[in-house]
Amino acid sequence: MRRACSGICCLIVCCILSACGYKTVPRPSAATVPGEIGLVDVHCYPDRVVLKWETPLSNTDGSALKDVSGFKVYRADQKTGEECDDCPHEKKMRANIDYQAPTNAIINGREVTYVDKAVSIGNTYTYSVTVYNFRAREGAPSPDVTVVLDEPPAAPTGLREEPFAAGVNLQWNAPSSPAGIRGYRVYRAESDKADEMKAIGGTKWAETSFTDKDVQQGKTYYYQVRSLRISRGIPLESYPSQTVKAVITRLAFPAPENVDTAPVDDGIRVIWDPVKVPGTAIRYNVYRSESGGIFSRANREPLEGAPFVDRDVTRGKTYRYAVTAFPEGKPDEESSRTASEAVKFGP
Repeated sequence: MRRACSGICCLIVCCILSACGYKTVPRPSAATVPGEIGLVDVHCYPDRVVLKWETPLSNTDGSALKDVSGFKVYRADQKTGEECDDCPHEKKMRANIDYQAPTNAIINGREVTYVDKAVSIGNTYTYSVTVYNFRAREGAPSPDVTVVLDEPPAAPTGLREEPFAAGVNLQWNAPSSPAGIRGYRVYRAESDKADEMKAIGGTKWAETSFTDKDVQQGKTYYYQVRSLRISRGIPLESYPSQTVKAVITRLAFPAPENVDTAPVDDGIRVIWDPVKVPGTAIRYNVYRSESGGIFSRANREPLEGAPFVDRDVTRGKTYRYAVTAFPEGKPDEESSRTASEAVKFGP
């Protein structure tokens, strides 16, 4: 009886061990590694290099990347002209950025901006960036991006401003050596501190004016402009122009542009570009000067727009016209006049 009981007990134990599947130590699942950061965007200044990139959306296994802990910026330095294309780039970690509480970078949504101020003209820098998760698993580095910090272009001169109803109009002079300049970038701040200047727009090629339409009455703004050229595929800006101050007290109303004239069968037709001020209905006045005399208003009632045909003219005489703009019902806020070239009516 004891032998039978012993055999039954052994059978039960074997069945339990078999049912629980206990055969060996379980193997860990594959480690989840963040995906690679795409190409890093670079913008250069004489005293700094600005890097921007986007946080990856997924891990290398295709799963969503939800545990970003930070980023590492790597950099290799070489003297320009002494680069060795076949030599390995020995990059060292330049920055470690905490994703949750960044102190050395700006994170806005998925976009990360890092500024490297430890740079010098005449050097070549090669950068790459990685992302790592809460378990310190680091993704593959982004593709290398190489910056050749050449001599910057010359800065623009003679920056000046003129407030008007649609904003602040800025004008400047191209530098005396404009070769290679591809345009200009405009910066603005509400103080004259250089580190508070933020880019608000730019121009292309030889354009040397810019209108800042995002202004508020009663505020003071400070502006700078920088020349821009492309250095081996990377944007490189000049040192800033002088700073100008614009105090927005009472904004002058914008004047019409591109006033043009043409004789027609029954008079002289005057055309111009419409003035656009958001939320404001615009009216116009047309002024006429005969044979170089003083200007007098040619329209009886305010005009809603172009064209205007002046029929009170005499054949064989020469006239000039000027156009003004003002808010509907507020003729006392009339803009300055924009004049046309002289035009002759008839033979």
